[in-house]
Amino acid sequence: MTPRDDQGTMSDALRRARTRSVRHDDGEGAAWPVVQPIVTSTAYATRSPDQMRHRQQRGEPTYNRDHFPNALQLERLVADLECAEHGYATASGMAAISLVALTLLSHGDHLVLGSGGYSDTEEFLAHELVRFGITASLVDVRDLDAVRAAIRPETGMIFAETISNPGIVLADIAALAGIARERSIPLVIDNTLPTPVLCRPIEHGADIVVHSATKFLGGHHDLSAGVVVCSEAYMRRIRRVGYLLGAVPGAHDAALAVRGIRTLVPRMTWISETARKVATFLAGRPEIAAVRYPGAGDDQQAELAARLLPDGQGGIMVVELAGPDGDARAAALIERLRLIPYVSSLGGEITTVCYPPRLLAGDDPDEGGRGNALRFSIGLEDPEDLIHDLGQALDGLR
Repeated sequence: MTPRDDQGTMSDALRRARTRSVRHDDGEGAAWPVVQPIVTSTAYATRSPDQMRHRQQRGEPTYNRDHFPNALQLERLVADLECAEHGYATASGMAAISLVALTLLSHGDHLVLGSGGYSDTEEFLAHELVRFGITASLVDVRDLDAVRAAIRPETGMIFAETISNPGIVLADIAALAGIARERSIPLVIDNTLPTPVLCRPIEHGADIVVHSATKFLGGHHDLSAGVVVCSEAYMRRIRRVGYLLGAVPGAHDAALAVRGIRTLVPRMTWISETARKVATFLAGRPEIAAVRYPGAGDDQQAELAARLLPDGQGGIMVVELAGPDGDARAAALIERLRLIPYVSSLGGEITTVCYPPRLLAGDDPDEGGRGNALRFSIGLEDPEDLIHDLGQALDGLR
């Protein structure tokens, strides 16, 4: 059960996040804007080269690839919520992942990548980077011995997702961090699905955390942005490569992401409560073969969920339909839903359904069948309305 503030049982960590997410940038002096203005200028003027130099030395904006007020606010806010020293905003979650990989890895290096994660992440890290002489080993992060066995002398990064998408497998971040420390390898965690409201990987030993702010951080399907957070030692390198790469967010997107984070704690609390009720309902239906939701399933993952996600398990679940002709039944279920639309992304204020992202190697999107699994991203609707819509759609499959 997700802790409830009105019962006086909200965890201290969640309560602190609730306050910091809305009061991080209180101003000084007699008056200040409660919403930071959107600054669209890509360049800054001074009266002399010395003044420009001083701005650069103080980390103040001079050019938009050096970052700018709205991006800086997003960076500082996410870093604060993740208990990290610094943040760096990017144009998307994939830009954040690409930036970290290009910073940490060079020709001849190797990385260990958790399997069952986001298909575009796997495509870039395990397939595209091969062109630059960087190889990858895919490993089930539940098998810590397999993780250790996959590490080579040239391994320069271990990458995993807190909750894999679409595998819905939890990573034991503390155990992975222990393995990474033994070999002096940075551990990078994609924390997009739980957000820092539900899990803060740096507290569990991760070195670098990445987010797609396009998803739950922004929370409204109206922006594209990513964020990297880490220590000063890593950030010095990331900031330099980021400046050269130039994959910065737009000012409006950065401002929208900050606005979304202001309501992140109540949204993730509400979403987690609703998702748990929906997952329980679906698990009891005869038309459903399995519901993959964090903590549901084997005892080891349930115990890990209690440690890793004590304030809620988020809003993403994958549902497998029972019976023959799974592909046709999945399509029929989607078409019978009236409240839940088919949307190929996740993390917004409305509940959506789509086929889980597929592993791209060898896949042909024109090859017909997609299988019997569907991914649901739970939003802010009343759980009873969602359950009613799912119930009537499942009834139609009989």
